[in-house]
Amino acid sequence: MELTIDELASRVQLPVRTLREYHTMRLLPLPERRGRIGVYGAQHIERLALIGRLQRRGYSLAGIKDLLAAWDAGTDLTTLLGVDSGPAAVDETPLRITEAELRDRLPALTPADMKRAVAAGLLMAIGEEGFVVRSPALLALVADGVQAGVPLAAMLDLIATLTGGLGVLADELAGQIVAQIATPLEAEQLPGVLRRWRVLLMQGAASILADRLGAALLKKADGEQLRAAMDRVRIGVVTDSAGTIRRY
Repeated sequence: MELTIDELASRVQLPVRTLREYHTMRLLPLPERRGRIGVYGAQHIERLALIGRLQRRGYSLAGIKDLLAAWDAGTDLTTLLGVDSGPAAVDETPLRITEAELRDRLPALTPADMKRAVAAGLLMAIGEEGFVVRSPALLALVADGVQAGVPLAAMLDLIATLTGGLGVLADELAGQIVAQIATPLEAEQLPGVLRRWRVLLMQGAASILADRLGAALLKKADGEQLRAAMDRVRIGVVTDSAGTIRRY
């Protein structure tokens, strides 16, 4: 299969401008060259289909970029986020892991570190069978930090801060839902409403947290190194209902 960019745009029903922006954002691999013409193939159609599925499931373009970058680097998507390249979910599938498998990912892990990881909410012990990891993404985050040279204790402190803050937020949200939202609804409405809102709240929380964290990092950054790094990973685009991407 060899398609020009116009033929690819027609095939996947996206504007050519969107495809070019995907190139700029490194969401879509560059085409092969046939002289002065860029040629696209089945792998580009598959990548665009995956991007579309992730968007429909609520992933932001920033999240999709990070996910695809990890995938291109050889990280298995199921290991990374508990999803596959098919109908990806906003939520993650919990990971059941043995102590030996855990030590493969975190070789420096001590018994004391395991207790801290359990207390932080990263791990849930299930007796001699090992652990359940509610968020494989957070485990991958800790492993990536340690591999980059960050002390394991600092990574576990980060996870504890995140899970502790989310626990307080969840309690406050639950109070409002029970007191102000659930009561007026009919009993048959509740399951559908809660199912829809669960996904929307999770994606909304992720998007707002990403923005607030970025702003806080810039505010606290002492030198130009962190600012320059954040500018390099910033998406800086918006998309409209037709799928057209524009910079902002």
